[in-house]
Amino acid sequence: MPNTFLHRLRRTALHVRAAGANLGWDAQPKTLFLVTGGGEWVVKEMALGLKPHLAPSFGEVAVVGHVMQRPYLSHANIHCLCRPAFFKGAGIPPIHPSNRLVVSWQHGGKQNREPEIKNACRQLERHWRKVKRFIVPNTTTQQHVLECGVDPGIVHVIPNGLDVRLFHPAGSPAERVAVRTSLGIPPEAFVVGSFQRDEDDAGRPKLVKGPDILVEALATANRQTPMHALLTGPTRRFVRQRLEELGVQHTYAPQASLAELSGLYHALDTYCVSSREEGGPAALTESMASKVPVVSTRVGLATDLIKHGQNGLVVDVEDTDGLASALLQLAEDPALRQRVAAAALETGRALAYSVIARRYREEVYSHAFA
Repeated sequence: MPNTFLHRLRRTALHVRAAGANLGWDAQPKTLFLVTGGGEWVVKEMALGLKPHLAPSFGEVAVVGHVMQRPYLSHANIHCLCRPAFFKGAGIPPIHPSNRLVVSWQHGGKQNREPEIKNACRQLERHWRKVKRFIVPNTTTQQHVLECGVDPGIVHVIPNGLDVRLFHPAGSPAERVAVRTSLGIPPEAFVVGSFQRDEDDAGRPKLVKGPDILVEALATANRQTPMHALLTGPTRRFVRQRLEELGVQHTYAPQASLAELSGLYHALDTYCVSSREEGGPAALTESMASKVPVVSTRVGLATDLIKHGQNGLVVDVEDTDGLASALLQLAEDPALRQRVAAAALETGRALAYSVIARRYREEVYSHAFA
């Protein structure tokens, strides 16, 4: 009986929403909604960064956590900036068919280990026709989306953007030393950055981010040349404990704002991405724009952006020895480090929000919102 009652209640709510939308209770024909999926994380930062560059093309640009914050929305332009903003795997939200929908699918395919993403891919197979256009940040994710049956003609590969005014190189060697001094890091240390979210709310490691690979690579490199890891992100308990056990020097620096995060890049000699799967990550492009060379597994944007030995170094996924070797190359060859950093800076600057917003307008919105 309770289940029957709840089912009827949900159906009634859907009918009310549809009726309200049909009557134009919340018609927004000139508004672009950037949907973040909720929370204070990188997708919201993306939305806020893109907003001023998209505003001239629309009557209004609104940033919202979830579409259902506007249950009677109709005739609007909606861009869900990540898969959870569209659906988490249990079915898409009841969006009125008059709304024009664009979805950014950051990462995740049918072979993913996470049950939520597997479920999401099954939903994508069923519901992709309700979406006008898809945006993926890299060619690996493009392949994952196409494997779910999505028409390749509506899938656009556009990297995620970043704020190049915020993420920029250190102004001088003295500024770099000052940042290290404030963190208690010796000026002569070879500092490897890792700023990712690699644990769940219970503090368990998220293996997709490769925290186990990171610590093993650092420990391997450390046996030949001293490494000093600079960590931020929520607690990083697993990584910190393992580095302590393996005898690798490290500093944990909690950061409460993007401005604090951008300053941490100025302490680095290199940044290490050890993930098994990624859409970006954001730290890859932030490092490049900060003139920090990146050592990465072949995931996400690294596969498309990094030319090995030119603007970064890449190795196979789960290749801990390869990561360690790449870290040692940069540690032992300052000239290589400088060349890679200079080339990385040019790559990072080309991903400014203004550039990415223009690509959204010209390559995607002009078709989806026409």
